[in-house]
Amino acid sequence: MPPRHRLLAVAVATLALFSTARAEVHLPPGFDVEVVAGPELVSEPMDLTFASDGAAWVTGRAGDLWRIDTVARTAHRVGRVDTDVSGDRGLHGVALHPDFPRTPHVFLSYHDTHHAPSQYRARIVRWTVVGEGAKAALEPAGEKTLLEWVGDQAGQHVGGGLLAHPGERLLYATTGENNQNAKLKQYCDDPGNKAQSLGDLRGKVVRMGFDGSVPTNNPFAGNPAAQPLVYTRGHRQPWALDYDAPTGLILLAENGGDLADDHDEVNRIVPGANYGWPKVFGDGWSTFSRTNRVDGFTSPWFGYKRNAGASCTGALIYRAPAAGGGYPSRYHGAFFYADFSRKSVRSAPVDPATGKPGESEPFLQGVAAGPVALRLGPDGAIYFITHGGSTKASTNDAVARVVWKH
Repeated sequence: MPPRHRLLAVAVATLALFSTARAEVHLPPGFDVEVVAGPELVSEPMDLTFASDGAAWVTGRAGDLWRIDTVARTAHRVGRVDTDVSGDRGLHGVALHPDFPRTPHVFLSYHDTHHAPSQYRARIVRWTVVGEGAKAALEPAGEKTLLEWVGDQAGQHVGGGLLAHPGERLLYATTGENNQNAKLKQYCDDPGNKAQSLGDLRGKVVRMGFDGSVPTNNPFAGNPAAQPLVYTRGHRQPWALDYDAPTGLILLAENGGDLADDHDEVNRIVPGANYGWPKVFGDGWSTFSRTNRVDGFTSPWFGYKRNAGASCTGALIYRAPAAGGGYPSRYHGAFFYADFSRKSVRSAPVDPATGKPGESEPFLQGVAAGPVALRLGPDGAIYFITHGGSTKASTNDAVARVVWKH
């Protein structure tokens, strides 16, 4: 097919993707949704990050990595990893070295196919990229393993979020607690619980050098009973990390328990903090008794009850582009979070005196599939990924953005 005809076909498919959902999408006046890459370009998209040239680098759960030109709305596959896609596993997080492409490294979080039948093997790796722009590709022998750990195949919650911190020049990664115990009291009272144990990498945020080394100022680096890469603990399903440069905040979107009064959370990541799972939920409430407060744990920066279901998958603080433009001033410095189950993005003002978000309000509602990622683009638009098929490809798979139309 000639290039012009191929681009026309892409445009038609993209319009078709949201045409059935257009009447259901709700945004504040002046905003609109644009599809940057639909299912004809990406399959089972999971996470995205931006390079200095404005291109979005997007992972697909089945192992694909794409570079998307957000202006031309075209994509090419940079490479592919061989990944285990059983359960909630696959290729998840992506981060670029802060000096990319001068330092041509991309970091990925995925699950290796080589493991015992009763286990899974999670990996944080660094790939070298050759070529630039539309010619970028993973170097065939350019993979370096930074961290591996083994989990129980029957368990859930694998984490997979990545953050290449531009100031610290360090890599943060999230790991799920891999629970497979349905007996709540036994699970909460287990002294060797994975999320609470410093000797287990699961249920944590870990912090390492870009070469996998242990930073000397990691909070448990000198503890012989601890995994030295552990930065925080007490996490259930820590989904995505985001960094806000003006405040220095590292925010973690996290899925809480499954009971109606459990909370989904956005946590401010503080070195050495214990966020309580599975001992407590929300603002220090006992997971088992549901009524008693338990001290000694770090409360969420922001939380909300599950009620009929919730799944917090992304959080960010909005900053307008340095060159100007972007969203109206009322959103500058505001907090946004995405919920997969509720197919929504909400916003809230952040009190400059306390640094805490206020009451949230609807921003984006009614998309065809729930968002699994939320990122601020260099163009001042908020980007989100919809993954419509859970564990398979869907016609609702897309990378999209919310733009201010005036």
